[in-house]
Amino acid sequence: MPKKNKSLLIVMLSLLLTLVFLVPQTVLAEKIVLRCASIYPAPDVLMSMGKAMGLWQEAVTKITKGEITFENFYGAALGPGPEHIELVKTGAVDVAQTFPWYTPGRFPVHSLQYVFPFGPTDPVMLLKSNRELKKAFPQFRDDETKQNVIMVSDAPGGAYDFMSKEPLKSLDDFKGQKVGLVGRYFGRWLPPGATAVVRPMHDRYELLQNGVTTIDLHPFTHFYFTKVQELIKYYTHARLMAGFHACIFVNLDTWKKLPRKYQIALEMAGEIAEDQMVTEVLPGWWSVFEDLYLKEGVKFADFPEGGIEKWAASLEDIPAEWAAEISKKGYPGDDIVLKWQEITAANGYKWARHWGKK
Repeated sequence: MPKKNKSLLIVMLSLLLTLVFLVPQTVLAEKIVLRCASIYPAPDVLMSMGKAMGLWQEAVTKITKGEITFENFYGAALGPGPEHIELVKTGAVDVAQTFPWYTPGRFPVHSLQYVFPFGPTDPVMLLKSNRELKKAFPQFRDDETKQNVIMVSDAPGGAYDFMSKEPLKSLDDFKGQKVGLVGRYFGRWLPPGATAVVRPMHDRYELLQNGVTTIDLHPFTHFYFTKVQELIKYYTHARLMAGFHACIFVNLDTWKKLPRKYQIALEMAGEIAEDQMVTEVLPGWWSVFEDLYLKEGVKFADFPEGGIEKWAASLEDIPAEWAAEISKKGYPGDDIVLKWQEITAANGYKWARHWGKK
């Protein structure tokens, strides 16, 4: 996991100083209270991406000197995860922390990272690259507007890795294995001979316990919650991908009613929360996670680099499929796929394979 990035912290301080000069120091007659819903547990629960919401709220309250506060409903208290976009779209809540990947029909391009096998996993690089990509393609913001929302924070989460009953040192080790996973594409990322068993997170422990699966694919935060280290003891970094799990949306009607200085505050607080997540929170969580798992007898290893290149070469070009699919809906699919690879490569990532049109 990355070490603390001092340049990002300097940017955070600069943003705060800039806001001091931009926002007049006035006091409202009545404080603004925003109703917030999150699909995640509260921020004080270790490994909960609800932490990103908590950091954002702390920054907003600090910047506005307490003129904006929050009423929170964590842990999907107001409905299942996919319903949170509808909650914030309709104004049932002012803010929602949810996962655009749950509703790809509403956010066709926001699922970008989830179609690339062996994409970047370093959260600092991901954050920087994602910001650059969104500046290049207004379609990201357009999709939000269509849903009557605006995204104010978009923090990446942990890398997707494997835990297994036996070591995974080569592609042959996957043959005959059944892998618990989620998602539309992850099952197609598996090496030849492996079978995908698509189940939600809360079912994975029982599947392993009953021998239905022998391998599980998850971010480390999810492994922490599912406690599968009680059953399987091999953790393999396969560098598959890492996504953006902690997106925070504000209802667009609520947004438009806010004075411009408060809109600026919400956006700047979003960047502060993102920077804190990638430079402090995720590295800290990984340290806790690794220490705990080592104590419980888990063995950590990296999948061989040459094996990853061979693995990537064996797969269908799913990003090209995705590009063709969204192009039919009017998006510049090929351009987005190629630009993501260009941006991340410029930021230091070495792709195991070129995806999409050449």
